[in-house]
Amino acid sequence: MADRTTRSTPPPQWAELPTDCLVHVFRRLDLDELASAAPLVCRGWRRAAADPSLWRALDLRRDHLARFMPLCVARAAGTVADLALPPLLSSSELDHVAAECPALRRLALPELPPADDARLPSLLPRWRRLTHLELDSKPSSFPAVAAALALHCPDLAVLRVTSGSVKPEDAAAMAAASPLRGRLRSLCLDRCYLPRQELLAILAGCGGAAPLREFTARFCVGFDDKDEEVLARGAAIERFDIGGSRLLDEPDGDATNGDDYCDSSYVDVI
Repeated sequence: MADRTTRSTPPPQWAELPTDCLVHVFRRLDLDELASAAPLVCRGWRRAAADPSLWRALDLRRDHLARFMPLCVARAAGTVADLALPPLLSSSELDHVAAECPALRRLALPELPPADDARLPSLLPRWRRLTHLELDSKPSSFPAVAAALALHCPDLAVLRVTSGSVKPEDAAAMAAASPLRGRLRSLCLDRCYLPRQELLAILAGCGGAAPLREFTARFCVGFDDKDEEVLARGAAIERFDIGGSRLLDEPDGDATNGDDYCDSSYVDVI
């Protein structure tokens, strides 16, 4: 019987793969691996890791990813379309994003320091393609923010504000008669301090010529989620969710035990 020589299959030559194949593989990597590991393997991997298409959606909200923000934005080469920024964002980092990310369609902003909060309306004209804006905290300059969005972001359809105190002037900026509300299809005010009067002002006319398709105000303080007038006003909205909201923010359990109680809702009001 003739000897048979068993030939082992050579290992794949990853460094020799075409760049477009490597780019496809790199889409499965976590952002930190893509930023700090893949480019160090060889020239081919470094070239593939620099492909702008890999950097168009960036979620930098986790602490260990914030340090990669300048690199990620640079590699995107002006093509970032979906960006979630980290907390403790500096003024220079915010300016860098405003200058280098003109193609943004989705933007999530952390709570900003007072100086950056005040100048947010002047930055919004840089992002004229926005369709989705998420604010971790309602800016104190919200009426000016709403006016800038209405003027400079004609495609904005989704606005999320997930904490803060909604004042009468803020409600007026979200009301049906405002230019901003005429474009919105989804409005989220979860976990805000939202007095009943302001909520009713926002809901007034939501079923008109440009109806909201979605409105959520879950776990808010300032109104009760079983309020019949509020529920009636929201009946015309396709998805209306105010679950968990209550008129007063009280601690769970025995409210007469004498312990002091304070949470972020009260801090926001102050």
